[in-house]
Amino acid sequence: MRAKTLIRTSIIALCAVAAIHAADARSRTHSFAALVQSYYDEQFRTHPISATRAGIHTYDRKVDDLSAAGYEADIRRLKAALRSFEDANPKSDRERDERDVLVANIKGELLDLETIQYWRKNPNIYAGTATASVFGLVHRDFAPPAVRMRAAIAREKLIPAMLAAGKANITHPPKAFVEIAMRNIKGSINFFRTGTVEAFRGVKNRKLQREFEAANNAVIAALEDYQTYLEKDLLPQADGTFALSADIFAQRLADKEMVDTPPAALLDIAYAQLHKDQAALKQAAHDYDANKSVEEVVTEIRAQHPTPETLISTARDQLAALRQFVEQHRIITIPSRLMPTVEETPGFRRATTAAAMDSPGPFERRSTEAFYYVSPPDAGLSPDKLEQYLQAYYFAGLEIISAHEVWPGHFVQYLTRRAHREWSLARKMTHAQSTTEGWAHYTEQMMVEQGLNGADPKTRIAQIEDALLRDCRFVSSLEMHTRGKSVEDAQNIFMKECGSPEPEAHREALRGTVDPGYLNYTIGKLEILKLRDDYKKKLGDRFSLTEFHDRFLAAGLVPVKIIRREMLGEDSPVL
Repeated sequence: MRAKTLIRTSIIALCAVAAIHAADARSRTHSFAALVQSYYDEQFRTHPISATRAGIHTYDRKVDDLSAAGYEADIRRLKAALRSFEDANPKSDRERDERDVLVANIKGELLDLETIQYWRKNPNIYAGTATASVFGLVHRDFAPPAVRMRAAIAREKLIPAMLAAGKANITHPPKAFVEIAMRNIKGSINFFRTGTVEAFRGVKNRKLQREFEAANNAVIAALEDYQTYLEKDLLPQADGTFALSADIFAQRLADKEMVDTPPAALLDIAYAQLHKDQAALKQAAHDYDANKSVEEVVTEIRAQHPTPETLISTARDQLAALRQFVEQHRIITIPSRLMPTVEETPGFRRATTAAAMDSPGPFERRSTEAFYYVSPPDAGLSPDKLEQYLQAYYFAGLEIISAHEVWPGHFVQYLTRRAHREWSLARKMTHAQSTTEGWAHYTEQMMVEQGLNGADPKTRIAQIEDALLRDCRFVSSLEMHTRGKSVEDAQNIFMKECGSPEPEAHREALRGTVDPGYLNYTIGKLEILKLRDDYKKKLGDRFSLTEFHDRFLAAGLVPVKIIRREMLGEDSPVL
């Protein structure tokens, strides 16, 4: 009897232990999902403007706190989140991957906020954020105009304080950062003078219109005051350095992109790729006309471009043919019949943007239209400057740009995310630049390899020209941030090594000062090419380019290191 009692007691104890373990497993499962949800809830609350862009409209009447105290609070929040994720227990390999990405991304954000401190150096953050806060309400019709107008009024009332925070925070900025801000603020002022007014013109509520007019005029006055501050006060004291240093540059790349290759080795890779593409351009130019030099061929092809009046319509017309090619050659499975709307780039984004996709956020359910922006030339350019500007959009080159931005580049990334409703919150929100831009840049080369426009050497030349531009970004970013090269040095690299017209070269050099990550276009492309080769070796005769592309995109926009892990089942070198 005693033995039976002991057995029953042991069984009960074992069941209790099993129940505890099961409950603990459920707790760990719930705690990781809850931790991710809590992190993004706080992220949206802290950054209302990003929440609006993501399609979360709970905070449409609020703006980010850009004061020094606001940044310090954000740093404390991120440090607490980092500790929580480092201690987390994901339930699966996929969640482990997402935890690794979140840990690295938070470290990268803290590096920007605590160590680099762009918020103390870059005046464009304040005017740009102010403009973006209202642009997100104007450009997407996620709610009736009167509702969005009230949100715009609420945000506009907070903008003067945002700009005042910029004045208080910025000290000894790099000259290049001030130059970028000075150009962009002209577009911001024009946006509030015309864009916001036009967007809400149809709202019939007179009281609301008067309130909007007062708030909008106050924003314009505050921006004009900020413009004067940039030109008269800040530019004379713009003696800061934009260079990160080799150590910080390497840490930022490791955190944000999970690429741990040392800068010196990256520079060797960058120059090797530059020289490889220069040789390819020489061959393609010879195929076009064996009796002309590379410079003569490129000049002749670049002279074949749209007019300022036909630039947007030309880009629009090229999209249908590109989609047809993607479908006929089974480049990738296109999950939707949607097409983007082609428009001029908003003025406040033109200082550093030639063309760009603007897709709705992952949680936007009503305003799901995507915009393909192309930057027209500024009014009043001299004939020589206008010709130089338009040469960057020559017909063959514009088609390659459209492949990058739309088919099968960034727009297909958006369509894929839209089709994968089952993605976790972390997977929906992750946005590694080397994956996002690397894929789009990879597609340019891949489309030509698959026979875009047959054997037309102009298409091949355009693709190599774009590759050379990204090669020069690769080189310039490293040379400026780890080797002490100036903006003028970088501009010369673009002009001499890549054949960029002077306006394009200057814009690209300036961009590299504030966006050191623009080397990720080529890094990402090289990562994807290596993964494709390794995946092909693994599958052998079973390899399918369509399946490779579908599976790559289905992983989301996490760093390529994570996609390699999930596709190959191992961690291995990305470059």
